[in-house]
Amino acid sequence: MDIQAIGNRAFSVYIGESELVSRHLKPGSVTVSAARELVRDCIGGCGGAMSLELYPGRHELLIFVRRCSDEPEFYSFADLEELLPALRQLPAGAVSSVYFYNGAYILAVWPPEGSGIPALAEFGRPLSRSAVFLCHLREHGETVCEGDAAETLTQVFDSVKNT
Repeated sequence: MDIQAIGNRAFSVYIGESELVSRHLKPGSVTVSAARELVRDCIGGCGGAMSLELYPGRHELLIFVRRCSDEPEFYSFADLEELLPALRQLPAGAVSSVYFYNGAYILAVWPPEGSGIPALAEFGRPLSRSAVFLCHLREHGETVCEGDAAETLTQVFDSVKNT
C-alpha cells in the first residue's frame, strides 16, 4: 500500500495487486465497508470518520480519503419511503448511520470536512442536535445500520425491488 497526502484533510491510498491478492480481494468487488477496513489497517486503526471514493483498476485499487467532520448532522424521517431517496443523495463512501427512535428513522451523517449535504433537508427534517445525541440514539434507539447505511440499505432494498 502506498499513501500520499493531499493537503491536511485528505489522502490517497494505492493498493497494488499483490496486497489485494493476499487479502483475497478483486479491485471491482471491494465494497466501501471493505475499503474502510483496508484504510484503517493502513493508517493503524485511527482516523475518525472518513469519506471514501473508490477507483478500481484492472489489478489495483485507488482510494481517495477525506476526513469528515467530527460532528454528525441528524435528519428525521417518518418512514423508509422518505429515508431511501435521501440515502441516494449521499456521496459514495459517505459515513452514515440509521437508527429507529421514537417512531422515526434518524439518519446521522458525517459530511466531508467543510461541506454539508443540503439536499437531505428536501427529504427529511433536519434536527439540531450535538454529537451527544448519537450516544443517546445508540442507547435508547434501535440501530438499523451503522457506518455505511447509505450503501447497505440501498443495496438491500434495490435487490428486494428487483426480485
